[in-house]
Amino acid sequence: MVAGLRDPMQLAEICVALKRGVIDKGYSIEISEDFRVFGEMRSCSRGGKVAPFFDPAVNASLDERAFWMAIRDSSNALVCTQAFRLDNAEPTLADWAPGWIMGLYMRRGELLVPRSVSPPIRSVSERVSGPVVYHGELWIDARARARGLLEMVPRLGIFLAMMKWQPQAVWAIIGQSMATRGLITRLGYAHLERGFLQWEFLPEGGDEVEWLAIAESDALEYLLQETGLCAGEDARVSG
Repeated sequence: MVAGLRDPMQLAEICVALKRGVIDKGYSIEISEDFRVFGEMRSCSRGGKVAPFFDPAVNASLDERAFWMAIRDSSNALVCTQAFRLDNAEPTLADWAPGWIMGLYMRRGELLVPRSVSPPIRSVSERVSGPVVYHGELWIDARARARGLLEMVPRLGIFLAMMKWQPQAVWAIIGQSMATRGLITRLGYAHLERGFLQWEFLPEGGDEVEWLAIAESDALEYLLQETGLCAGEDARVSG
């Protein structure tokens, strides 16, 4: 096992390249740890409440272990959001995640009743433990997706989380619609698992069957190398 990042310089360079690529397309990037601001911004621009994972009202010290990113166009209109938070999954992500999620919803007065108390046997989450980063509140406007932000902004956020926390994995919970459209691979996740969480009763707008998207540390290093190769190829083509 290699302690820390194999190539921290490459990680820094790719983060800078992705940031420059977003700006060159005419967008601005805002990054912050203030989730009160994030909640207000989300409500004003998209409506609805922020997910419990990033609601400061039910998360002690959220500002100390999470960050969010917002992308705006030249008219200052919001076109993309995402957020990341660090947690410690013990003894494994499979054991820890269901109770953690139900607890957050319960603290906000929203009831979740699981159909199963744990993910299916042989879930990849059974081998993941320790520091993990949850990736949520991802939204990208259709026009921004068409201009390439879908491949750039999520990876920039994932790589910043790698640099900041060096987690054992970055993971996300997604619904059926997003999981079956091929978007997850474009975001950079190496593994997609159906039925990670299944709910008997859930708040309005949720999915009864939720999928796990996850990239473990080796897959994150691979993603970094692959992104670097693609960036170099794009530079040669444009040159």
